Amino acid sequence: MADYNSLGFAFVGLKTTQFSTNDKAYRSTGNLDLQTEMGFGIDVSRQLFIAEVKFNFLKKKDAPFMQIALQGQFEINKEGWQEITDSENHIFNFPKELITHLVVLTIGATRGALHAKTEGSVYNSYILPTVNVDEMINGDLLFNEEGMLLNL
Repeated sequence: MADYNSLGFAFVGLKTTQFSTNDKAYRSTGNLDLQTEMGFGIDVSRQLFIAEVKFNFLKKKDAPFMQIALQGQFEINKEGWQEITDSENHIFNFPKELITHLVVLTIGATRGALHAKTEGSVYNSYILPTVNVDEMINGDLLFNEEGMLLNL
């Protein structure tokens, strides 16, 4: 059984969905561009919220020299799941504050994965800076009963 915290969720899974380096696109000098992407999903049957973050490290335009993406899986407890469920309209409404918190946890895990995967290489000097997730998420997220995101 999951160990829920006071917010009513448990961090139950972490999956690296992408990691790659491209020595041909790497340059030791020049400005670094870091692209950040986020994606979301739910698994209604397992009461899971899924947050995926992806980072592209670039020194050349449109040619990342390193990419990493991780997926955090968060089980929501029964009471919390009931709070976000609109049974009449078959919609699940995840509050922005909760989503922000779960994405921050996923980014933190990504920092650790990035270090572990690059340890002993030239790429280990690149770290993920702090990310203002609150600015990146516009509001609550709505999903249908098939787990499809209805807004962003």
